[in-house]
Amino acid sequence: FIPIMMQPQIIVGTPEDMLKERRNRWVNAFGRLKPGVSQKQAKAALQPIMHSMLESEVLLPAFSRASKYVRDEFLKCWIDILPGSQGRSYTRRQLSTPLWVLMATTGAVLLIACANLANLMLVRGAGRVKEIAVRLAIGATRPRIIGQLLIESLSLSALGGLAGLAVAFWADRTLMKIYLPSDSGDMNISSLPDLRILLFNLAVTVLTGVIFGLVPALQTTKPNIAGTLKDQAGAVVGGGGHNRLRKGLVIAQVTLSLLLLVGAGLFVRSLANLRNLGPGFPAEKLVGFNIDPSLNGYTPERMKVFYPQLSEALSSIPGVQSVGLASMRILEDNEWDSGMSVQGFTPAKPDEHAQPYMNQIGPNYFATLGVAIVAGRDFTIKDNQKVKHGPEAWNWAPTTILINEKFAKKYFTGRNPIGLHVGFGTDPGTPTDMEVIGVVKDFKYTNLRDEIPEQAFIPYLGSPFLGGMTVYLRTIVDPNQLMSAVRSKVRDMDSNLPVYALRTTEVQINNSLSTERMIASLSAVFGFLATLLAVIGLYGVMAYTVAQRTREVGIRMALGAARGNVIWMVMREVLLLVAVGVVAGVTASLALTRVVQSQLFGLTPHDPLTLALATAALAVVACAAGYVPALRASRLDPMAALRYE
Repeated sequence: FIPIMMQPQIIVGTPEDMLKERRNRWVNAFGRLKPGVSQKQAKAALQPIMHSMLESEVLLPAFSRASKYVRDEFLKCWIDILPGSQGRSYTRRQLSTPLWVLMATTGAVLLIACANLANLMLVRGAGRVKEIAVRLAIGATRPRIIGQLLIESLSLSALGGLAGLAVAFWADRTLMKIYLPSDSGDMNISSLPDLRILLFNLAVTVLTGVIFGLVPALQTTKPNIAGTLKDQAGAVVGGGGHNRLRKGLVIAQVTLSLLLLVGAGLFVRSLANLRNLGPGFPAEKLVGFNIDPSLNGYTPERMKVFYPQLSEALSSIPGVQSVGLASMRILEDNEWDSGMSVQGFTPAKPDEHAQPYMNQIGPNYFATLGVAIVAGRDFTIKDNQKVKHGPEAWNWAPTTILINEKFAKKYFTGRNPIGLHVGFGTDPGTPTDMEVIGVVKDFKYTNLRDEIPEQAFIPYLGSPFLGGMTVYLRTIVDPNQLMSAVRSKVRDMDSNLPVYALRTTEVQINNSLSTERMIASLSAVFGFLATLLAVIGLYGVMAYTVAQRTREVGIRMALGAARGNVIWMVMREVLLLVAVGVVAGVTASLALTRVVQSQLFGLTPHDPLTLALATAALAVVACAAGYVPALRASRLDPMAALRYE
């Protein structure tokens, strides 16, 4: 820890007014609430203070040229208060929706497993119907028998809960290694079960054991005692009510499985769309790293000498084709935007002024990325001039600027932008000192998911503020072979300068898709598990149904029924269960997939191809599972079937 007043001494090039000017937003404030004061009350007390500060700001001379719209939008600013235990975390916001989606998916798999457990208990109860009828007949109470059956259900549930905890402890680091970016060693994220998770697991274990064990227990303990003891048909619990319940549970499993398969298909196809889209430039054989000489005491003037020398040194490495520098590393969800006035453009509405994403770059940046300059020229080392507009440290502008095609099409419609001017600021009368010297092809900025924004580029050599930069190298060989050479060149220039975040752009893109990969792969795994459980459930129900109807099958075959007729008799029931489940699943998918629309890319939640593929896959697998008991029924010996008990 160091005193905050030493900021100018620690970071060379810090503006002189950094500690005095409240418009420089770089400090996070922490406060402890008084006893009895809630977070909401604290926010309500601070907002009037914030508003009075804003009102005093709009009265200053700097606001004299601002439009009414700008003033009104400025006065709408509000103060945000967050609990200190979580803070303002981009990772938390980024992962919030995906984790809720995975939580819902896990819940659906749990329901399918519980439905299988309930079916298992029903079948087990049907096999013990005579035992239970005898116990009831000789005086055992129904609650006592229900309690014993619930203990069996809770035992199975407890075993599942313990197994789940064991898997959770094992999977913690494995999942983190798979889904966190490869260079995220500083991200202290853990999914290890803590006390809250253990208590939640205990509650879910008990509730599922009770709820899905109680219904079978209630059904099993209400047989027709006299009829059961006499082996009367229909008197056992395997009769109509039980069969309907078992089949209803199978339909529910098919419905949930289809819902998960559709979701998995949407996520997997979204990931494929993002991978196929690309950043707008060739990512192969492109490597980048970050370096910040200001942390080692370099002044902006010294860095303007150092960076060109660094580019020249790196260009001398065999296999390096070109070198380019930028202040903002693209495709990392970083962004710096600025309001601009455009020569000859008058916004139709106050909020239609130019607000491009910015980047400070050096010569050969676009050549290194592989982005074409479609009009005009690139920056050179001579583009180092700037214009000062006021005494404030921030009130400056370079004399040259590059823009992308989207910026040119929107704000220079029907005009050649080369030679025209733009300026920082949107107030009436804003100076437009920056000459547009080139237009570059559109490419991605923040990430692959976002649309290509309007972009503007200024020369870092013409900036009074210079700090860390991202250095890109385009190679003609495998860039992984040059990593050590890059570090060596930087070390030769200054052994105290660290090189960090050295990686290929392909790795960077893969890291940027870590959230999408996590959702797609885990949802695919859950979809597979759900389908497997549903198929097992369907197979179990149909196998039990065939066993129940063994005598009926024997009679039909003895009377001349062909094997095909027996197979169709069973498959007709299978097809009915699958059809009802599929209809319900498609309906649920159409209703619920809209919830995950924000996580999709390049397709709609109601994508017909995904629905068709998921439905076909589930239907084929389910029918195959039902065909096995049907085939077994068709191979029964009629005489043995007639003697079956």
